[in-house]
Amino acid sequence: MTTPTGLTMQSMGTDLIPTGQRGYVNDLQTPFPLIQSVPPMLAQDPFIQRMLPAFDEILAPIISTLDCLDSYFDPAIAPEDFLRYLSTWVTSNTGNEFSIPGLRHEIATAVAMSEWRGTTSCLSERFFPFDLESIELQEGGGVTVSTTATDPATWPDAAPMVATVTVTPLKDSPNSIENITKLIEDFVPAHVQLNVVVAT
Repeated sequence: MTTPTGLTMQSMGTDLIPTGQRGYVNDLQTPFPLIQSVPPMLAQDPFIQRMLPAFDEILAPIISTLDCLDSYFDPAIAPEDFLRYLSTWVTSNTGNEFSIPGLRHEIATAVAMSEWRGTTSCLSERFFPFDLESIELQEGGGVTVSTTATDPATWPDAAPMVATVTVTPLKDSPNSIENITKLIEDFVPAHVQLNVVVAT
């Protein structure tokens, strides 16, 4: 079946699962036939009666799209081509090979995940269950304290901040390990050195 926007759907029990493909809606009717908008004298003309339905057929998909415009901005059901365009608004990873379910999840949670950027939970939420089987984050963060005032010039050099992320990719993930590494780099603060280890 197809939705009013032309998005092809498959019926799975009581749920409608988007296939990501647009479809042509056969015999789609316009709610505003042009023949009703012309003067009665012209509406009786056989040529006008044949010509205006042709314009109605062209305008019907446009009117239907505008009528269902809110569905295009819902990442759960948006058509795939518009979904990728929508991702350019909220993510910086549009060049990567997202799975479509992963991309829908990325867009839907972009705002919430921005508040937890760089944390283990943020990485887990981003990659599960779409690209990774497991992910483990280890970092050597710490602070130096003193009970007496000291000259900052005498302070020892701080050890470099290093984070090690161990990942186990899913066998059927559409993302290559290179792309996953780039995605993880986007979530790690700029001053932190990142090591990505692929578990085997």
